[in-house]
Amino acid sequence: MRSLTPLIVRAELPHGVCFGQPWGISLDGLLASVLWHRRKADAAARGELLTYDPLATPEDLDLPLTRCTLGEPWHWMCTFAHTTPATPQPDPRTRSSRTDHADLQRLSALVPSTVSDARGHYRKRLIPAVATVTATATWRAVGNPDAIRDLLMEVSEIGKYRTSGEGRVGAWSVEDAPEDDWWSAGHEHTPGVLGRIAPTACLADHPDIAHGGRSRAAVRAPYAHPSRHAPEAYLPGVAEGLLTECFPLSKV
Repeated sequence: MRSLTPLIVRAELPHGVCFGQPWGISLDGLLASVLWHRRKADAAARGELLTYDPLATPEDLDLPLTRCTLGEPWHWMCTFAHTTPATPQPDPRTRSSRTDHADLQRLSALVPSTVSDARGHYRKRLIPAVATVTATATWRAVGNPDAIRDLLMEVSEIGKYRTSGEGRVGAWSVEDAPEDDWWSAGHEHTPGVLGRIAPTACLADHPDIAHGGRSRAAVRAPYAHPSRHAPEAYLPGVAEGLLTECFPLSKV
């Protein structure tokens, strides 16, 4: 097993990818999802049911990444996905969705004999899916390349609307990064451009770094849990040359 080292992780995306935020997908979130699915599979093999308790503080899975402890709460040393779009604007796409009739029967004791897919509250609908047309998504990280490669081999789609074919990954590559600056490898898209959400204390020695503003935000997976939130954190910048955009996110 190789030691921890600065890395460049790349996913080939032949059909583009859909993001739910102004920035890309977190690498630590992808790795944690694979470990969680493996744990559930092991529990099922033993005849046990492993569930997620939203009221409990989630356990930190042992990811093959280095931890950054310069700010609170701590975070993994890896960036969010950086994409270089082939077109200036995202590609507007749509996906269809229909009500699951079996779910209706499980949720209600009284269900009509027929539920119309053409009219009414449960009719079929088209949902907008804004996709970024890009050949690759790139992450920078400090971690164990062999272990990261092993986990990512189980990730075949990323982003939103995966069941509709969005975010299909053609191939993964994990390569050594040329630089020796671990902080940069775990925080920046390109020199001077912040590539992940980071607590303000983490950037105390980098006052001139380009970022996307400040807000209360989660800094590590699972990002939806309140225990992962920093009261004030810097948001990622957009790495297109040395330009950045400031996204007007409200404070929560």
